[in-house]
Amino acid sequence: MQVVALDDVVSLVAYSIAISVAISSMGAGSGESRNMLLEIGKPLAINLGVLGLGGVFGVLLKLLLGKRSADNRLIVSIALLFAFCGVCALLDVSPLLGCMSMGMVYINITDDANLFKQLNYFSPPILLLFFVHSGLGFRLDALTSASGSIGSVPLITIGVVYFLVRILGKYIGAYLGCLIAKKPAQVRDYLGLALIPQAGVAIGLAALGARTLGGETGEHLETIILASSVLYELVGPACAKLSLYLSGSYSNKIEDLAPVAETGADDKPRSEAEILIERIQRIQKELPVHSEPEMSEEEAAFTQAALEQSEYNHSIHRRRLLNRR
Repeated sequence: MQVVALDDVVSLVAYSIAISVAISSMGAGSGESRNMLLEIGKPLAINLGVLGLGGVFGVLLKLLLGKRSADNRLIVSIALLFAFCGVCALLDVSPLLGCMSMGMVYINITDDANLFKQLNYFSPPILLLFFVHSGLGFRLDALTSASGSIGSVPLITIGVVYFLVRILGKYIGAYLGCLIAKKPAQVRDYLGLALIPQAGVAIGLAALGARTLGGETGEHLETIILASSVLYELVGPACAKLSLYLSGSYSNKIEDLAPVAETGADDKPRSEAEILIERIQRIQKELPVHSEPEMSEEEAAFTQAALEQSEYNHSIHRRRLLNRR
């Protein structure tokens, strides 16, 4: 999870530089003269400013929430997010990196994980709208049509090469990183497979890049990223599960789940029944106790917030009745 979060931060900074270079190159092609160093340094400075601004909003979020009731916490959080996105829109910069900074600062100064669980439970309809909107910009016919090409190279060829090179880059990067950090072999050899899935940030940046570049170039960019994202989401989960299995993070074999000694205290071989009983007992000790139907942490946090708000409303109502008397 830490690697994925860092990967998103790096991708946002790299995107800002790449899109500036792309716009500068397009301008140079039309006869405009631009300072390439300035074009690269400007997005870096903007990203640092957005990071700092996001951190300020994270501190502001902590100050505004305090001991507010559950529904007000949700309202204040969303209001601050919209306010931050509005500031970024006025400055014509992407709010993604700043929002990450906002969440990072808030969790580190408050350790309030419940807020993130409540927001996470609230967010699926918004995410659904985001993906539906992104899908509307996916032109499948552009991958194979004669007009859907860059020069003489069809978009489908570019998409396949991008698909394969990204997988290769993820694996080699994870392998070398684990090698430098001296991670165990099961992490080093299989972490790259777990990083193959791709969705949110890439699709968001593709849509942003399409709007920024405009024209056929923007459409081609969004088409390639969306098409490859569909493929990554088809093969990615299987690769991630395969990496967990090959690394020994989980197993379908009972002997891997509950290893026990096959000999007794007197070094005599134990029967298969004795070994099986001990393994079952060890697994039973590790199983969590569920007195109620299991629910996700996000749902539990959202339910808890609703209960707290209901109690708060009842207390206000009782207080008003007492004041009337």
